[in-house]
Amino acid sequence: HTGQARPRHTPMPSAPFEDYYEVLGLQRGASKAEVSRAYRKLSLEVHPDRYKGPDPDGAVARFLKLTQAKEVLEDDKARAAFDAVVDAKAAHRARQEAQEGGRRKMREELEAREAAAKAAKFAPSAAAAAAKEERERESAEAAARAELQREIERLRRTGRLDPTRPAAAAPAAAAARGSLPPPT
Repeated sequence: HTGQARPRHTPMPSAPFEDYYEVLGLQRGASKAEVSRAYRKLSLEVHPDRYKGPDPDGAVARFLKLTQAKEVLEDDKARAAFDAVVDAKAAHRARQEAQEGGRRKMREELEAREAAAKAAKFAPSAAAAAAKEERERESAEAAARAELQREIERLRRTGRLDPTRPAAAAPAAAAARGSLPPPT
């Protein structure tokens, strides 16, 4: 032991996933002959010895991708490992989509509850509205009773509501004063 700290292993960043079937323009499960034909056709377009286009570096990179795709898809063990990665990525994507659906549902439910709580905070509840309506009705009834009481008092002051007078004499007296039409 030298007393020096060992350098920690830092993993290299992984290259972006390349679907080798897409690189060669093939469907999954293509035969080795189909892989070979697709490679031959595409590699002739970007082969470093034959390419005459404006981007030779891009052509070399494309050629290397095509070569790697061909090597992986023509080797049975490498192809099985690649297919396992593709399957795992598809399963992961399906799980993420299912989780996202659950998250979306929970988010929508939460937003609905928040909207309901906000509406309840700013809008009176049904019980509060009923209590307010009852207070308004009682207030209107009290105002009507007060008006009736004033009218009764006015009638007493004018003598039209005299407890000593007979009930039949009151309309006749009112008719005599001209406030009611004469009885027919």
